[in-house]
Amino acid sequence: MSDVDDASYDSGTPDGAEAVDYDGDGTQDGYLVTNSDGTAYEVVDTTGDGQYDTVLVDSDGDGAADVVGVDSTGDGVIDAVAADTDGDGVADYAAADTDGDGSIDTAVVDSDGDGYVDAAYVDTTGDGTADVAYTDSDGDGQLDTETTAPAGTSTSGTETPDLASA
Repeated sequence: MSDVDDASYDSGTPDGAEAVDYDGDGTQDGYLVTNSDGTAYEVVDTTGDGQYDTVLVDSDGDGAADVVGVDSTGDGVIDAVAADTDGDGVADYAAADTDGDGSIDTAVVDSDGDGYVDAAYVDTTGDGTADVAYTDSDGDGQLDTETTAPAGTSTSGTETPDLASA
C-alpha cells in the first residue's frame, strides 16, 4: 500500500489504495489505504448506492477501528463521529450534527471508561461552541446536572468544548 500522504485522488479511489468488495457481490464497496506506520483508513459504501458513506480509521494499527464517521444524510458530509480514545474497543466520545446544518452540535463523553455517558454538550446557538452541558455529578450513570453558559466560557471549572473542531 502507499502512504496515505502520497495518495492522489482521481475517479473516486486514491492511487495506491486497495479496492475492496466487503459484501462479496463482485462490486467495489470501498477502498483501504494503509499508511507506512500501520495506520489504516477505510472508506465504505454501506448502502450499495455507489456513494461512500462511512469512514473507519485504525489509528494504532491493531486492526480495529478507533474512529468511525458516518454520512447518514447522503450529502457527502460526515454527520456523526464516534471514537475509542482509550483502546478498549468501546467508543468514549461521540459527536453529531443533529439538526442537519453541517456543523456538529451535540457531543457525549464517557471520560472514565465505564460505559456510561459522563457528560453531554449541546450547541443550541449554532456557533460551534457548547453552551449547555449535562453531567453525571454523582457517578450513578445518569446525567443529572445541567449547566448553561455563554459560548466559550467556563462551565463548572472546565472550558466548554469547541464542537466545531470535534
